[in-house]
Amino acid sequence: MPKMRISDLIAQKGKRKIVLSCAFDRYIAQAASDAQVDILLTWGAQQPANIAMEAPNCLIGSGIDKKDAYSSPEKAVDAALRLMDLGIDIIYASGMPILHWEALASRKIPCVAHVGYLPVLDTWIGGPRAVGKTVDEALEVYKQVKMLDDFGCIGVEMELVPAQVAKKITNDVKLLTFSMGSGLDCDGQFLFDCDLLGTNTGHIPRHAKKYANLYDEYVCVFKKYRDDVLTGTYPEKDNMIIMPDEVYDEFLSLV
Repeated sequence: MPKMRISDLIAQKGKRKIVLSCAFDRYIAQAASDAQVDILLTWGAQQPANIAMEAPNCLIGSGIDKKDAYSSPEKAVDAALRLMDLGIDIIYASGMPILHWEALASRKIPCVAHVGYLPVLDTWIGGPRAVGKTVDEALEVYKQVKMLDDFGCIGVEMELVPAQVAKKITNDVKLLTFSMGSGLDCDGQFLFDCDLLGTNTGHIPRHAKKYANLYDEYVCVFKKYRDDVLTGTYPEKDNMIIMPDEVYDEFLSLV
C-alpha cells in the first residue's frame, strides 16, 4: 500500500480506523512500514529524518522542540517548517499553548494536538490519571478539541479520556481523533511500540496491549550468548577466519 497523503488521511474519517505507533530505530520503522502502519511518531535531533527514510510507507509525525513550541507562535511555525524540510509530514506537540496551534494551522501545516492526560502537566494534575471523568473536566476537553477543530488542526490525540466523552467529541468534530486509552470510537488508535512489542519494563498502562514479549526473548538471547562465550562454544569454526596451514607456517617462519 503506498503512503497516504494528508488529504487521504483526513478522508478516512468515518470509513476506517487509523493505526498509529512510534519508532526510534530503523528496524522498528521498517517493520511498521512493511506492516502498513499509517502514522509513526518519533522525535529527537536527527531521528525524524532517519525514521522517515526507513519507513517510506508511513506518514511521519514529530514534535517541536519545547523551547520553540512554548516561546511564541512565530517560533513554533519556524520550527515546524524546519521539520517539514526534513521530510516530516505531521507536526505533533504535547502541551503547546493552544493559540500556537492556530498559528500552525493557519499556515496549512498539518498538525496533531494532544488533550486529556498530558505527561508534561503531571505536576498540575497529580500524576498519570484519567482526565474528563468529571463534568467540568469533560467540558474542558470538549471545548479544547472544538477550538482545535475550528483552527484547522487535522487531528488530536486524546489520552486517558473516558470512552463516552471521546466518542461524543469524535462525532462532533471534523478533525481526526486518535485514542490512547480513550476507547474504541475514536478515528484511530495509538500505542507505543514498546507497549505492543513487550519491551516496556516500566509501568504498563491499562490501555497497553502486549502483542509479543520481546524483552524476555532478548534476555534469553543474551544469556545464551554469554553462556557460549564463557564455555568457549562461541565462536565456532564457521564464525572465524582460518588461514591456510601452509600460509600460517610461512608466517611462523618469519616471526
